[in-house]
Amino acid sequence: MVLAELYVSDREGSDATGDGTKEKPFKTGLKALMTVGKEPFPTIYVDSQKENERWNVISKSQLKNIKKMWHREQMKSESREKKEAEDSLRREKNLEEAKKITIKNDPSLPEPKCVKIGALEGYRGQRVKVFGWVHRLRRQGKNLMFLVLRDGTGYLQCVLADELCQCYNGVLLSTESSVAVYGMLNLTPKGKQAPGGHELSCDFWELIGLAPAGGADNLINEESDVDVQLNNRHMMIRGENMSKILKARSMVTRCFRDHFFDRGYYEVSMHSSAFAKNMFFAVLKLE
Repeated sequence: MVLAELYVSDREGSDATGDGTKEKPFKTGLKALMTVGKEPFPTIYVDSQKENERWNVISKSQLKNIKKMWHREQMKSESREKKEAEDSLRREKNLEEAKKITIKNDPSLPEPKCVKIGALEGYRGQRVKVFGWVHRLRRQGKNLMFLVLRDGTGYLQCVLADELCQCYNGVLLSTESSVAVYGMLNLTPKGKQAPGGHELSCDFWELIGLAPAGGADNLINEESDVDVQLNNRHMMIRGENMSKILKARSMVTRCFRDHFFDRGYYEVSMHSSAFAKNMFFAVLKLE
């Protein structure tokens, strides 16, 4: 519904909750014009400078300046929509091209050994197979892609080139997706750094489960509200900092247990969780 007149108040208005009426005015004239969307615009009332008047029709100079800002915003919006449309067409074209590319495991290569990331140091110079989640992903042009995988035992940097990152799954791949990577485990080149001091030169990979676009950042980030963080706690603890805190807590708890087990104590799990929490540091020794 287009109003015959709009109200703007710098003192009492709000662009977030206002609707342009006397009771709920906008804060800025630009918001009023953007709400209407096109000319001709209705009469706009602003705060009056006179003590005995509440509203006054906006001056011609003010309206002229606001219209200039509105025209600039319209041009930016049109440019943004055009760019988004071009990006969408380009992405559709890239996806269609990617569907034509298939990758295969080369049977002439040595049979890979399936190894956990934490145990890879002893397999340098060998072809291995590693399962993990995509912790980080960085694309460098169309022919190179860097992955950092995690599997709960550590992190591994993987390098994918050419068709391995141009295939359909490579174009769609996002963080938190689960994959299996095959390739030679080599020492990190001199002057470069990678987790564990080595990296995997990938010759084949498989997508096991594709995560939604945007990965974990689509659900949660450092600026998310506490409620959002609590509802997505399972995603929070996948991060490096949170996982380190949980590991440190696990080690401290283990030290307490080892201390008492070495001295002949037994751990008793209470049936009531509330009571058990109160008794966490209480020690019972069975004679």
